Amino acid sequence: TIEVGEGPTGLALDEGRGLLYVLNKFEASVSVVDLAAGRQVERTRFFDPTPAAIRDGRPHLYDTHATSGLGHVACASCHVDARMDRLGWDLGDPAGDMQGFQGANIPPLGNPPAPYHPMKGPMTTQTLQDIIGKEPLHWRGDRNGLEDFNAAFVGLQGDDAMLTPAEMQEFEDFLATIHYPPNPYRELDNSLPDDLPLPGHFATGDFQLAAGTPLPDGDATRGLQFYTPPTTLDGNLACVTCHTLPTGMGPNAVFQGNQWQPLPPGPQGELHHAIVTIDGSSNRLIKVPQLRNVYEKVGFDATQLENTAGFGLLHDGSVDSIARFVGEPLFELTNDQQVADLVALMLAFSGSDFPSAPNTFLFPPGTASQDTHAAVGRQETVADHATADAAQQARVAQLVALAESGAVGLVARGRVGDVPRGFAYVGGGQFQSDRAAQTLGAPQLALLAVPGRALTYTVVPKGSELRLGVDRDEDGAYDRDELDAGSDPANAAIVPGP
Repeated sequence: TIEVGEGPTGLALDEGRGLLYVLNKFEASVSVVDLAAGRQVERTRFFDPTPAAIRDGRPHLYDTHATSGLGHVACASCHVDARMDRLGWDLGDPAGDMQGFQGANIPPLGNPPAPYHPMKGPMTTQTLQDIIGKEPLHWRGDRNGLEDFNAAFVGLQGDDAMLTPAEMQEFEDFLATIHYPPNPYRELDNSLPDDLPLPGHFATGDFQLAAGTPLPDGDATRGLQFYTPPTTLDGNLACVTCHTLPTGMGPNAVFQGNQWQPLPPGPQGELHHAIVTIDGSSNRLIKVPQLRNVYEKVGFDATQLENTAGFGLLHDGSVDSIARFVGEPLFELTNDQQVADLVALMLAFSGSDFPSAPNTFLFPPGTASQDTHAAVGRQETVADHATADAAQQARVAQLVALAESGAVGLVARGRVGDVPRGFAYVGGGQFQSDRAAQTLGAPQLALLAVPGRALTYTVVPKGSELRLGVDRDEDGAYDRDELDAGSDPANAAIVPGP
């Protein structure tokens, strides 16, 4: 074992000199390792714009040396990149005690709450994306907050001690920064698709199509109509009555006085999203699960001879496919097209932009979601403005229009002469360049794309466009101004001037 910096993610070998260079991403440094001596001989840091909440809290997710007994596992071993490993684990404790129900929110329909049994049976790994402020946690809702998982560092990962209160707060602050990524099934403007092909999704044989027959294209907008009142697919309830928008979780409220009244936070700021006692599963108490990563759970279908996953939906992964779940007799669908439309909605669920709840019994308000506009990450590279076809010009215009709406940020990168330049969209059809005194209108900027000097537009999260486009270290001095003055655009402590 050779000790280097935090988060080693890349290697470069200089065999002639017997040196190995290691990129330590989390620490933002490069280690130089002397191969003959088998040790680090130098470490050099580089600029890192990562916010302090991420830098301080990230090791509690990833650092195997700090959070396990043998230095070989961490939370991220199963919660891969704060998501999930798509496996089911039976982590019950046969020596454990029954845990009395201490929750605050069971809907007005259901059985009396039963105690939590220490042998909970197999349960699939859940995502850690946007879980802070979405309490109670765990499939059963038996954890009031992240603090209740602290014992897992000792009992599950074999560490000598739990995190200190300060370290647990760092961990919580870090997880609170994590958003769901852009949904790959949404349209570029983040709207629901109305004609979504569904490869890999098959009929269950419960309606007109034979089991294993590919489903027709789905209309997620029509699926939303099935999901919300006045349609009721579960007896006298709508889907949204339990699975509120935009997360799919239960309401953080109780129905009183003909409307939903929010519940006050608990002593550690935890919320109280609904737990149900009539879900028909092997556990009497189940938190109404969120639906924003359902599209990542596909790949298991009992109608097929080959599958890419071994677990599906529900807490234990026992329902193989989305089509199987929405086609259950409980939901009162009548044909395979309705199944396809609801499958399309489930695939495109994350991304918010759902209708506001009217706060009626059937349509309760939901908790806001931390997710990302579908256009973020989209790029368009123009090699030559003179030969760009109408379709490409229309795509660039659409990206500018999205940025103008305030939904996303937009940056552009190219070369003016031989000088690399950056630009950030600031509204009103204007791009701010990396020289403070220069702005360009969108048509002027487009003219910079000439043969050999392509211009690439990139959609970025709203609020990040200045840092990504023109002010790398966010010191108020733009990058090219700093370079022109001999300053350092990657060091906020150094700015042009006396």
